[in-house]
Amino acid sequence: MNVITLKLPDDLNTALKEVSRKRGISKSAVVREALERSLLAQGVAAGAAERWVTQWQGQLKLPQAKAVEGADPRLAQLLAKHVH
Repeated sequence: MNVITLKLPDDLNTALKEVSRKRGISKSAVVREALERSLLAQGVAAGAAERWVTQWQGQLKLPQAKAVEGADPRLAQLLAKHVH
């Protein structure tokens, strides 16, 4: 992962700290999510889930959800579509 440094006005930094605290995630995670949403809205970046699936597709050995007792059929559909 790359590291960047940026300057924030005090009010934006205060808001960032508050959101981070309320959500229980790092300020970096809040900034990454906001940047990802902004870039995605401009059609420039893939979402985190899409990047994760692309990175790991074909490498994960997960059990077939339909074979698991009481498994949600939607999970089986998602696994078949995105992982297997």
